[in-house]
Amino acid sequence: MKSLPFIARTAALSCAIFSTLSCPAQSVSLDPVVVSASRSEQRVQDALPATTLITRADIDAAQLADLPSLLRTVAGVQVTQNGGMGTLASVFMRGAESRDTLLLIDGVAVNNLNFGRAALEQLPLDNVERIEVVRGNVSSLYGSAAIGGVIQVFTRQGAATPQLSLSALAGSNRLHQLNASLSTPLGSSTRLNATLEAIGTAGFNATNQNELPGTNSDRDGYARHAASLGVTQDLGPLGGAAQASSLGLRLRDSHGVTQYDSQYGPASQADAAQYAERGAVLEGKFFLAGGLSLNAALTRSEDELDANVTAYPYWVNSSSTGAQLGLEWKFSPGQRLTSGVESTSQRIASDTVYTQTSRQQDSLRLGYQADDEQSQVQLNLRQDKYSDFGSANTYYAGYAWRITPQWRVNVSHSTGFNAPSFNDLYYPWGGNPLLRPEHVKSSELGLQYAHSGQELRAVLFDNRYADLIANDAFYNRVNVGAARNQGVELSYSGTLGNTRVRASATAQDPIDLGTGQRLALRAHTLAQLGLGRDFGLWNLDANLRYSGARPDGSHTLAAYSVLDGSGQYTINRELKASVRLQNLLDRHHETVFGYNQAGRSLALGLNWQPKL
Repeated sequence: MKSLPFIARTAALSCAIFSTLSCPAQSVSLDPVVVSASRSEQRVQDALPATTLITRADIDAAQLADLPSLLRTVAGVQVTQNGGMGTLASVFMRGAESRDTLLLIDGVAVNNLNFGRAALEQLPLDNVERIEVVRGNVSSLYGSAAIGGVIQVFTRQGAATPQLSLSALAGSNRLHQLNASLSTPLGSSTRLNATLEAIGTAGFNATNQNELPGTNSDRDGYARHAASLGVTQDLGPLGGAAQASSLGLRLRDSHGVTQYDSQYGPASQADAAQYAERGAVLEGKFFLAGGLSLNAALTRSEDELDANVTAYPYWVNSSSTGAQLGLEWKFSPGQRLTSGVESTSQRIASDTVYTQTSRQQDSLRLGYQADDEQSQVQLNLRQDKYSDFGSANTYYAGYAWRITPQWRVNVSHSTGFNAPSFNDLYYPWGGNPLLRPEHVKSSELGLQYAHSGQELRAVLFDNRYADLIANDAFYNRVNVGAARNQGVELSYSGTLGNTRVRASATAQDPIDLGTGQRLALRAHTLAQLGLGRDFGLWNLDANLRYSGARPDGSHTLAAYSVLDGSGQYTINRELKASVRLQNLLDRHHETVFGYNQAGRSLALGLNWQPKL
């Protein structure tokens, strides 16, 4: 596919859709706020990088048990999984590799160090307040692994009034889930939030024996236990500032067992792996006079995997300990400067003897934002210095012009990098300590309509990758080749009449420039449509998602469409019943060759929120 015809066709499609939808029904806007697109608070409609906000209300309405299922409903996001709940999940955002998407929890990067990816499949949702998904390269804001985008999860904080929630759910494949959360003030200036979760399922056979003969045909179950604790201490206004400063401590733990089917060993082998994800953040937010604010944090994250029941057992643990300091100065109306310093020590431990087990990362960042009635500017610079391979410098330059108060056109160019993982550099069989980081140059042109809670976006994007890390003929890690992905992303969210609507469509062309072939597991076309409406005591939601055909090695995975639905019934002010139907039409589909996805499933639940 040639560049100019492709851009022309997609631009024409964008204009057609915008002309059709440019006059949506009016609704009340609450001006939701995000921070991930610029590392500074702004309305989601003012973010220059395309940003999706998933609120707690969205999570409750979807009634989904894990993060991969939730991300499948986001524009430009493709999720693959080696089976059912708890199995390896990978996110391809705008066609970028799964290791090119950064997962942050309360501002802390949690991508593991051995594979360079985040264990999205192990993250519980009960303690999540909101999720911000930024699509496109924001490496100049967050450093390595953010060249495809960022998924930032914010956990719940204590409320000013006591709140208790207890829920239970049961469903197909012997699914069972129990959740408890408590949010309460402790005195006049201290707030606490705590959550507990237990979830388990007998699962289904994850492998297709016709495609992967010799694997075990048993069910592949999953179990997770999770807990979180957050304490916030309000400090009141400091130094004449209008806003109250605060100190906060957030702790989280998620652990359990994933069953899977290895292609190695006898077909009777019942494979299982224990995992653990832990994190701690001690954070201070200080608002000072003169438009100054200061954020300081001490952080810790751990990722553990012990594949102890398999033909070839192994274990690997990674950890990161860091400190962050960020300063923001609103020096005049509509203008602000941001800066930050970060230092992180990374370590890996395993029964595999790595040639090096630790490294240091130090980062500096600087940003400028300007926003008036006519235009917006966002500039970001960042330097990341690693103790093993050296430095990487990145930037973001974006500009938007408001044609009218509702219509905006924006353009941006940015650079980014992804650091080699410990496996890439130091694995004893194939690791290469001379590897360079992967690099990307990204350009975007966007058109947006935003008014009264309605938001329409069309984005043309062009990402060019160099120094990609791959295996040579002898399975050694080397920098080889280049890739490019260009496409258009269309998205809409808002209310049409009494119906809540979230819709998106993505057309892209992710190719290996050396071979001219489509990049593995990436679809040319993605689309989804979500509808929600209230009928008296019922709250109903449905989501239809489509993925085009994708290559996987020498195989081509067929296109598929999946319809999911959920509903909540208000029994009384304290008690609600829920129903969830996934893959309602029972469509067989694979996101990775040889691995089944769940068929039709049903789950029923109750949620009790007593008045305290």
